[in-house]
Amino acid sequence: MRCLLLCLFLFVTACATPVYRAPAIDPARADAERSQLIIAAMQTALDRRARVYDLNWPLLTANTDLCPATRPTIGIVFGDRPLWARMAGGLREAELERIGVPEGIRIVHVSKGSPAARSGLAAGMALQAVNGEPMSDLDSMSKRIRQALDDDGTVSLGTDQGDFTVEAVTACDIAVKISTSQAINANAIEGDIVIYTGLVRALDDPALQYVIAHEAAHVILRHPRKYWRNLTVSGAVVAAPFVYGGAMVLDGALSVAGKRPDISMQRRSLRLLAPWAEDFEAEADYVGLYLFARAEGDLTAARQTFDVFSTESPDSIYAPGTHPLTPDRIAALEAAIAEINIKRQRGLSLLPERVDD
Repeated sequence: MRCLLLCLFLFVTACATPVYRAPAIDPARADAERSQLIIAAMQTALDRRARVYDLNWPLLTANTDLCPATRPTIGIVFGDRPLWARMAGGLREAELERIGVPEGIRIVHVSKGSPAARSGLAAGMALQAVNGEPMSDLDSMSKRIRQALDDDGTVSLGTDQGDFTVEAVTACDIAVKISTSQAINANAIEGDIVIYTGLVRALDDPALQYVIAHEAAHVILRHPRKYWRNLTVSGAVVAAPFVYGGAMVLDGALSVAGKRPDISMQRRSLRLLAPWAEDFEAEADYVGLYLFARAEGDLTAARQTFDVFSTESPDSIYAPGTHPLTPDRIAALEAAIAEINIKRQRGLSLLPERVDD
């Protein structure tokens, strides 16, 4: 016991301590700052989501004839306080309670030009009833609204500011989600698009809309499903952990030895495991540009996407991997823009050219 106490004493006395003494913190001042920072964090998250939702809306409503699945929608996003906190990324529900966000279900966003916007619904309104039926559970309300729209395309929403009857429009059945990751990236899974916060920060609205269109093309073309089918058929799904893991180890060893290659072993392994991925990405670039054009997007702004990628990941300029080289993507983009412009001049339908045409 004495030995233990002695060791503890030596440990404490041996710890380094600050040399300078900062002024004492005013608790009231710190408390006020905490509230202001929470408000700013919440508002920033909502503003970023608003950008993505508003850019996504015209893409989903202008391309229904190309989407394998559609649904009636009114253009609102809503959630309860715990969901609002998760949307902000890193905030707890208690922090939102602290700044006065009440309990209950509230509208997070109303997309510009949507039926909900035209009806007068607005962000911040509390949702209390669906077709006259009081509801306070988020999942139940979501299902009830979906059911009402599926049944007759109309829903009546009771809010703290009155009742609103909204008639739906048809849109592609693709959900857009926002990741709080700061990576400059986006991806698509079966039925969903995930846009990373880092990408939202890096791109202007037109370029960001093109990225959303690119990811929507992945969903429309069922690329996620095709990836898994190919991985399974080729056996890569079994080999991937060993090949990619080995490539990581080899990259680490080469880095320590000062012989890091221009093209990493990890990138080489991905190309080996999924050689078809580059073709799928090129297809999504092409079809996504048509989705973008049909939503009245600024086609020339799409280039900013690739300029940012090449700036942030210079090896995309020369190192082949799961995506086409950035110079090749830009050249293909320019060719596709020319193709679309010719179709517009001739009054032709804006439909991407199929391989079998």
